[in-house]
Amino acid sequence: MSFLAELYRSLDEDSLWVLMVIEQGLKEHEYVPVRIISRRSKIPPKRLDQILSFLNEMKLIKRRTGYEVGYTLTFLGMDMLAINALVKKGVIEALGDRVGVGKESYIYEALTPEGSRVALKLHRVGRRSFKKTALLRPYILERDTKDWLSESKLSAQREFRALEELSRYTQNVPRPIGYNRHAVVTSFIDGLELYKVNSLTDPLNVLESIVSVVDIAFNRVGIVHGDLSEYNIIIEYPEERPLIIDWPQYFYREHPSAIDMLKRDVYYVVRYFNKKFKTQVEWRSIVDKIISGSSKTPKL
Repeated sequence: MSFLAELYRSLDEDSLWVLMVIEQGLKEHEYVPVRIISRRSKIPPKRLDQILSFLNEMKLIKRRTGYEVGYTLTFLGMDMLAINALVKKGVIEALGDRVGVGKESYIYEALTPEGSRVALKLHRVGRRSFKKTALLRPYILERDTKDWLSESKLSAQREFRALEELSRYTQNVPRPIGYNRHAVVTSFIDGLELYKVNSLTDPLNVLESIVSVVDIAFNRVGIVHGDLSEYNIIIEYPEERPLIIDWPQYFYREHPSAIDMLKRDVYYVVRYFNKKFKTQVEWRSIVDKIISGSSKTPKL
C-alpha cells in the first residue's frame, strides 16, 4: 500500500472535517485561527487540539504561532480531501503506487469500484519556482492570487475540461473520468514516454497521429497545447498509439501567443522525429495547413 493510501486510511471523519473547515477558512485567512476552526467545526476543544496536533505532525496542515495560532492547508492535506471526495463519489476505490512525476504533478495508479485501472494525477503548481511556473503558465500572471493551492485546483480544472473536449474528437489523449480540487482521474496509460522509445515500426504514422491531435485541438477545440515535446507523449503498445498528456497550460486560439506556441509545439515534435527516427518532415508546411484549416488531418 502506498504512503498516500496509508495516510488516507489513518484519517477519521472528524480529521477530514477539520481539514475541510481549514480549507474553507483559507478564503478569508492566510492561516485560519484556531478559534474560527473551533467555532465552525463544533468539535470539543480537547478533541480538536488532538486532531490539529495529529494533522500538523503528519504534515497535512502547517501551524503558525504568534499573536494568534492558526493553520493552513498543505498540498498533502488537499490530497486527502480530494481523494476522500473521489472515493465518496465512487470514482476511485483503491489507491496504488506512484507511477510518475511530472513538472508540476504526481501520478498514482488507482482502481475504480468496478476494478478498472485508472490514473490519479495530483497537480502541484508551484512545485518549481514562481518564475519557472509563470513561464509555462502565463495565465497565472493574469490572476491576482499567488496561492498555489488555488492555482493547482485551476490547473486540474483546465486539464479536465481540455481532455473532455479533445476526447470527443480523438482517442489520442487520456480519457477523462472525474476530478476534484487539484486531482484529475483519467484512463490508465500503459505505455512508454516517447523519449524512452528507441524505435518505431512506422514513425511517420505516429507523427501524423500526433499532428492530428494538434490540429484537432486548434481547429475544433480552439486551444494550443503550449508545451508539447517527447516528454509528454506516451506510446501505447502493441499498436504504437501516441497519447498526448499534460494539457493544463494550454493557450486559447485567440491568445496573442497562440500561433507562436503552435509553431513551437510542431517544431519541437517534428525536429525530434527527424533526428531520432530519421523522418524527413518540414514543420512549417504542417503549421500552415493547421492554421488554414485546409485539412482535418494534415498529411506529412
